[in-house]
Formats: sequence, C-alpha cells, structure tokens
Amino acid sequence: MDATTRTTEAMNFQKQIEDLNKYVKEYYTCNLQDGNQLSKLIQKITGLLYYLETERSKTHDLYENEVFNLVKGGASVARAVNESNVKYPEMYQLRRIMDGGYRIVDAIRTNISYLKSEKQSVNN
Repeated sequence: MDATTRTTEAMNFQKQIEDLNKYVKEYYTCNLQDGNQLSKLIQKITGLLYYLETERSKTHDLYENEVFNLVKGGASVARAVNESNVKYPEMYQLRRIMDGGYRIVDAIRTNISYLKSEKQSVNN
C-alpha cells in the first residue's frame, strides 16, 4: 500500500472515529428514558464499530506483515514489534477506542432492556 492510499484511508478512519465520538457524547447527554433515541444511537454506534472493525482487520494484517518482515530481516521480535507500533499507531488507537465503543453499546443495550422491563411491569 502506498503512502497516498494510507493517508486517504487514515483521513476516512479519523472521520469515522470523530463520528463515533459524536454519538458517544450524544449518549452521555441524551434522555436515558427515551428508548427511540437510544435505539438510534445503538444503530449508529454499532454501524461505525463494524466499519472500524474492518479497518482494524486491514491494519492488523499490515502490522503483522511488517513484524514478520522485520524479524525475517534479522530484527528481534521486540524490536520488530516496536518498529511496527511506530509505523502503525492506529492499531493501538483502534483497539482502545473500539473496546470503549463496545462497552458503550453494552450500556445502551442494558438501558434499553431496563426500559422494556419497566414498560412490561407497568402494563401488567
């Protein structure tokens, strides 16, 4: 992959992270009793997480190939990993952001389940 392609993908990747951050902030400021808004947020966030998962998969392949080639070229595994971390910093960023995103999705899902159970108990 050439430098121009990586730069273009990185810009798109950053846009998706900005969108994810926007929806997470919206979750923190929304009315937690509004099931419709929570459903829309979970839909938006899970869609972005899916996209970021595909990006993480592509980056992981590039990262692993870099480690392999450096080790094959005589570098120690530790040095190869360190150099690959410098070349592909988005690996760490994606891992951390996506882990947080999945926790937010779990929280929203729990909140929606709570609202459903409250609605059912009121109707009974």
